[in-house]
Amino acid sequence: MATVEEVDAVLWGLLDRFGEVDEDVRALLPNRRTIEARCPDLDYVRHAEWRRGELIVLEEAPPRRADIRISMLSDDLLAVANGELTFSRAYASNRVRLDASMTDLLRLRAVL
Repeated sequence: MATVEEVDAVLWGLLDRFGEVDEDVRALLPNRRTIEARCPDLDYVRHAEWRRGELIVLEEAPPRRADIRISMLSDDLLAVANGELTFSRAYASNRVRLDASMTDLLRLRAVL
């Protein structure tokens, strides 16, 4: 099982990727969405908010359910981050749970 520090490092790396999205792709993304990332095997949960092209990590959970919720085991998250497992394969094999509107799923595909 991966450690909380390893998972944190991967998630910060993903946050950096959102910051590097070019303007054309950024225009496809929604103006404001809340995001929940969860690794249940570590009892790890982080919340963030996408606001006009910036991803901001929240200290506390938002008052309502997140618009986009993603959950996967820590080892699977590291495998995706290291290129050992593709996100689409992890999703197809139920190793990742993604709860979002169809519109948000299509938009996220451009970034993930």
